[in-house]
Amino acid sequence: MGTHSSWIEKIQSLPVLPQIAMRVTERMQSPTATLPEISDLIKSDVGLSAKVLRLANSSYYSIPGGVSEVSKALHYLGFTTIAQIVLTSSVFGSFKTQGIREFPLAPFWLHSFAVGQLAEMTARTLQLENASDAFIGGLIHDVGKLILLEIDPDHLARVVRLAREKNLSFLAAENELGDSTHVELGLELARHWKLPSTIQSAIQFHHSGKSDRSCNLIQWANLRVNFRKLGNSGNHDPALESAMNDSQARLGLGASALDALEIHFQKEFEKAGAILSGH
Repeated sequence: MGTHSSWIEKIQSLPVLPQIAMRVTERMQSPTATLPEISDLIKSDVGLSAKVLRLANSSYYSIPGGVSEVSKALHYLGFTTIAQIVLTSSVFGSFKTQGIREFPLAPFWLHSFAVGQLAEMTARTLQLENASDAFIGGLIHDVGKLILLEIDPDHLARVVRLAREKNLSFLAAENELGDSTHVELGLELARHWKLPSTIQSAIQFHHSGKSDRSCNLIQWANLRVNFRKLGNSGNHDPALESAMNDSQARLGLGASALDALEIHFQKEFEKAGAILSGH
């Protein structure tokens, strides 16, 4: 089993988040951003261009005649979807590891994307600032598990088995086994990537919550996605529903708002398969 110091050292050797992802995300948050500007940024990365065009030409959109230019794809997809493609591709593309039997990647990616998507939609419903940051925080809240998969898959397998056998949350199983948790490792990577403090806090407090509503938002979205069994993050906590309801109350998310949000989320979540198909 790796020690804390050796794991941290390995994190420092991981690639930094591609600059194109940060530039595109930053510009899309600006009120002065234009479609041609974003199009030029995306076209500077061949891989991203291909993913954007693949989604635009997927059965989800069924655009008459198809799309062969990034600028036309942006017109159909919109800024929010483009941001999701860019960030999802860049974050998951930074890891070259394959899944293991105890922790297959496809359901994990689905879980992560769903948390990001739900967090962003909820942030807009609650009129919180920087809703796009909620997507980033939700998307990478569990990135520490990807780190474990990359640097010590045997330890990750032990955590998953223990959580399943004892009906524990992933974090509780980690604490029982000892050594660094996925929360600590994810926070270390966020610092390595020089992500904003709001994103670092989302990773750090996605289990414990915090007085800050943005952190409570990520915690609730994670619990909600786990409760609905969208994807799989290795969580087997029997107290999940109770924790979710407590978190929802702290957010001030009422029943009517939740119902409307659920309808919108279900519709938007249909895009997940198309966006994740390249991973």
